[in-house]
Amino acid sequence: MSPMNSVEIQARTVDQAVELALEQLGKTRDEVNVEVLMDTSDLEDGEALVRVEVRSTKRVVDPNLKTPAPVTDRPAAPRQPADEETERIAKEIVTELLVKMGFDCNVMAVDNPSTIELSQDEPRTVFIDINGRDLGMLIGRRGEHLAQLQYMINVLANKRFDTWTRVIIDVESYRMRREESLIGLAQRVARQVARNRRPISLEPMPPNERRVVHVALKNDPNVTTSSAGEAALRRVTIYPKQQ
Repeated sequence: MSPMNSVEIQARTVDQAVELALEQLGKTRDEVNVEVLMDTSDLEDGEALVRVEVRSTKRVVDPNLKTPAPVTDRPAAPRQPADEETERIAKEIVTELLVKMGFDCNVMAVDNPSTIELSQDEPRTVFIDINGRDLGMLIGRRGEHLAQLQYMINVLANKRFDTWTRVIIDVESYRMRREESLIGLAQRVARQVARNRRPISLEPMPPNERRVVHVALKNDPNVTTSSAGEAALRRVTIYPKQQ
């Protein structure tokens, strides 16, 4: 088996992702090029995605120097919006998987349905909406099955894409209804925290739901948010801002 030459790793920060990639490639930092594909680590519950590639032994000749200059890190390429071909492939993968699972569904690529805009640091993203009958099993308790389905789709899809692409799956607009509910909850609790001057912790939530709360209250002048806890018990706490 030939040695691996590149790897894409997602982690809490860029440094953590690079460290994991170096361990997987068995290389040092001086032996690789690092391309940051996404960096939202400055946000609560943000994340980073990097592509780490083993440097070629070839040299780039600098005409102003008598000796060859080493290849340096490539700058991060700007993220491109998903095109029709990318959406077609994503829809095809989702449809094939659902058929094998025994579901008869209508699979559509849609524009970002969220009120939360994608930042320039985030990867190319495809939004897929699944509609049909008796799809509760795809959602699961508090969206657990939906999260697992989305993970599988992303693994399968990125074996066919030449650029890292995130596929966000929704079933019967469950994510949108949940997002609207979380925003309303966050705003109600924020008003209570601001009035009583005491912090309130919300129920444990997965990362995507915690992020909705953080973003919903990001510009609130009276409160601030922070996440704490381990794994499935991690939760958001809303604090009053110091006057």
